[in-house]
Amino acid sequence: MKTVFIHGWGFSKEIFKDYYYLDNSLFLDLPFHGDFKDFEKNNIFENYVNYISNLINEKTALIGWSLGGSVAFLTALKNPFIEKLVLIGFSPKFNDSLLGSDPKIIKAFMLNLNNDFENTVYQFRKTATGEEFREIPLPEKEGSKELLKEYINLDLTEKLHLVDIPTYIIHGDKDSIVNPNSAIYCHEKIKNSQLILLDSNHAPFLERDILQYIYD
Repeated sequence: MKTVFIHGWGFSKEIFKDYYYLDNSLFLDLPFHGDFKDFEKNNIFENYVNYISNLINEKTALIGWSLGGSVAFLTALKNPFIEKLVLIGFSPKFNDSLLGSDPKIIKAFMLNLNNDFENTVYQFRKTATGEEFREIPLPEKEGSKELLKEYINLDLTEKLHLVDIPTYIIHGDKDSIVNPNSAIYCHEKIKNSQLILLDSNHAPFLERDILQYIYD
């Protein structure tokens, strides 16, 4: 089975470098991140989901982190080759205090991005993972802001029940980006799901090999 990884906003596929050893794996950059800077700035989510779905034509475990989890979720609804779905630090409705982040904090973050993009991204990385990861290039400013706006307006709560493949919901109980309550909520709504709550932050895959929970 192929394993495909999609990272979260503000990083790049390099955040998954500890998993590069995997055979038959694919690591994708989000639009306007890493090496994937050339992408249409309209309907970014929909177009990127279609782009990924077209790449997957064999049995696949799809792993998405944070915003990448929302992309993975939507792709799994479209592509029958996806047989396992792994959602790390996933929020079905980011602009929500119980299922994502406090809307007031999100609004302030967007203002900070406009005023000081570079330092705001580095601070976000540190809040999410404990490190700034300065070796990972910054995303393209305007495109990544548009992608984030789409994510903030996304609401997947009414689609959770549509997923019927084995789904692994992995969340850090000290996550300060996405409320850990989101993982419990999603586990209740996604029928064929396993909930894995870990002593970690928004990026539990950096502290342990999360594949141990998926491939038994």
